[in-house]
Amino acid sequence: MNNEMFENTVLAILKVSPGLGSIQLRKALCIADAVHNSLHGASITGSRYIKEKYGPVPDNAGYRCIVEMMFSEKIINDELYSGFGTENHYYANTEPEMIFTPSQLDIINFAATTARNFRATELSLKTHDDVYNRTPMRAEIPLSEICKPIVASKYETEPFTEEEIVNAKRFFESNEARIHGCV
Repeated sequence: MNNEMFENTVLAILKVSPGLGSIQLRKALCIADAVHNSLHGASITGSRYIKEKYGPVPDNAGYRCIVEMMFSEKIINDELYSGFGTENHYYANTEPEMIFTPSQLDIINFAATTARNFRATELSLKTHDDVYNRTPMRAEIPLSEICKPIVASKYETEPFTEEEIVNAKRFFESNEARIHGCV
């Protein structure tokens, strides 16, 4: 895990969606890494994800990093007591370093708003799939197998029509020399 990227991703998520609960924050990290992995073949944070009761979450190194961020006051944990027990809500107390690519920022924004906008039950339906159900508790879940419905929803596109495919082939064939000259 890359601690600098992990910390900055946590801070960026909390800047987009302040007040996320502990489960929402960990789901947002998972979503960001799963989407980035599906597009670029690697996660943003380098974290591994394991099965826990509430879904795939960062492993112990990621959890320790979040705890250390609270102790160093990079993030603030606001505990609220309700009839259901203690609820933790996290807020960034430090600005994230802008070490992200535009694609990473877009993915982090998507992950933070997805975690904020879905209720816990809805998030669970999207992250507790067949692979999650077959995985033993506390075992690692391959990043390529995590959050598939959410990953698909981020980059869902309409299939190309036959006419669009033919036109694209003609364009590339007629401009092949110019395209190769640019590469």
